[in-house]
Amino acid sequence: MYRVHLTDEQRAELKRRAHAPDVMPRTRDRLEMVRLADAGWSIPKIARHLQISEVRVRHWVKQFLAGGFDALPDAPHPGQQSALTPAILSAVAAAIRESGRTWSAQQVADWVAEHHGVRRSMEQVRERLRLARLSYKRTTRSLKHKQDPQQVEEAHAVLQVLEKGGRGSD
Repeated sequence: MYRVHLTDEQRAELKRRAHAPDVMPRTRDRLEMVRLADAGWSIPKIARHLQISEVRVRHWVKQFLAGGFDALPDAPHPGQQSALTPAILSAVAAAIRESGRTWSAQQVADWVAEHHGVRRSMEQVRERLRLARLSYKRTTRSLKHKQDPQQVEEAHAVLQVLEKGGRGSD
């Protein structure tokens, strides 16, 4: 039988952590397990109330008793680090900034492969750029870069004359 007896300070800490805006839902459930155990609820009753197994409730109550509140959040998930390192992403940002041209995700992926020897798909590069909050200039359907400014000005002048019902509008 696992008994949880919290002090007033611990109850205040539990309440603060449970109502924090960035707390993960599973961590909030674990804090609720501790709160209910402190209120005198049995492990089976907590499990029924939260609709999880008694084994999980018992595990997290034991974790709390052994390590306190810091034992309840999820540990970082191990995994393979991305080949697109922060150094490569900074080089990409600098290249985009300095080039002054439009880029597509495929062009960024090709540039990374050429300059850093890391080949990733366009989707992977796009996702990594999004996660790193790097924006690249996407190609749009505009032809503005191909227009002659003098011809554009002349066309605007002709349009203004036509809109006003001026000479030659018949």
